[in-house]
Amino acid sequence: MRPLGWSLLFLSAVLSWVWSNDFSITAVVRKSGLSWEEAAAALLLARALDLDATFIISTRKEAEKPVFALAPAFVIAKVGKKDIRQILKEHSKGHGWGVLAHRLGVHPGAFNQRRIALSKLSDDDLIASVWLMVLSQTFRIPQERVAELRRQGLAWGDIVAALQIASGANAPLERILAHWRKEKDWAKVRGQFGVSPDWLPSPHEQQSSSDKGAERFPPGKGHGKGHGKR
Repeated sequence: MRPLGWSLLFLSAVLSWVWSNDFSITAVVRKSGLSWEEAAAALLLARALDLDATFIISTRKEAEKPVFALAPAFVIAKVGKKDIRQILKEHSKGHGWGVLAHRLGVHPGAFNQRRIALSKLSDDDLIASVWLMVLSQTFRIPQERVAELRRQGLAWGDIVAALQIASGANAPLERILAHWRKEKDWAKVRGQFGVSPDWLPSPHEQQSSSDKGAERFPPGKGHGKGHGKR
């Protein structure tokens, strides 16, 4: 794995897209080779942690690990104010995300509301805790609803796609999932419901929602806008 660092935050000019009002998930997919699910995940994680999306995408490409799996590293680096290069290096030596977070003094509340000791949690536990919070925050649904989708066997990428379409089309999630189980193609389901692949709820919509079941991500409020037509 090649060296990484927070200096990548200042090297986004290397990439041909930027975090802006014209940010396009499909453009990222085309230029980076990432799947729609990973490109969308990078944008959502960037919002939640108040990071540059290009930094997350660059790190993902350097580390050669999925955005979903790297989520704890970004939280640890952000909250612990540490170099992500060192965090990834230590993880590659077999140290779990929870152990690393504990060693760096990251408060358990950055990952779970119950304040469970991070050293007792597995990598999968910490990955889940990040995405439960990010998706709950973005789509204004209870974390337990997201966890239920995981128990049904859906991958994180499938959950992102399902929630994006349901939210964009203002349609019941169960209806979206029924179409997907028939089609097995999120692009087709998105087309059936008339939701742009670039659409995501705007931060303003997230913050003004009255859904009390959703929870805010502790490390940061995030910013930026998703674009597309419903």
